Amino acid sequence: MPDRNPRRLSAEQRREQLLDAALALAADRDLASVSVEELAAAAGVSEGLLYHYFPTKQALAFAALRRAADAFLADVRAATGAPESVASQLAAGLAAYLDHVQAQPARWRALLSARSGDLAVISVELEAASRELLLATLDIDNPSDVLIVALAGWAALERNACLTWLDHPAVSRQALEDLLLSTFTSALTAAAAYDSEAADALNRLVAG
Repeated sequence: MPDRNPRRLSAEQRREQLLDAALALAADRDLASVSVEELAAAAGVSEGLLYHYFPTKQALAFAALRRAADAFLADVRAATGAPESVASQLAAGLAAYLDHVQAQPARWRALLSARSGDLAVISVELEAASRELLLATLDIDNPSDVLIVALAGWAALERNACLTWLDHPAVSRQALEDLLLSTFTSALTAAAAYDSEAADALNRLVAG
């Protein structure tokens, strides 16, 4: 039911409420498929008030997903800057990734569900930024095609493993971390057979 007192929140609070409602609805489907009526109902406001804050549904959806992507990257970037070794940076980045997934599961699912039109741009940019963080951890500026393929494959495994983990909470956090760290090493090992930079990065990773 629409909010009977739409002015009880500040403009910024109301805007955040609309963004939160959009992300909650997008947890299990592409936000592009959510109607304005559903968005307004989820936020407890009228459609007219929604349009007061966002000129179009697309603008609301884009802002919501952009905020979620920025928050995710900020969390991971903050964790990967401090440790010195490749192994510790990788572990810290993965831990931050999983912390975010656990703390914001709906928002993280919403990012993965954005696959239509302009919203897909955010998912593509997020994947590219995540790859850049991995490459920075490995201290590689110009990755070979084979390394890009290996990292993309592992990133897909990471996303799907986390999605499945959310639906199977009996799997321990430690077990998931061990699985993802070991499969990353395996992916890097496979790439190292064709790429000297990957081989050097693997040696640094194994050295701790």
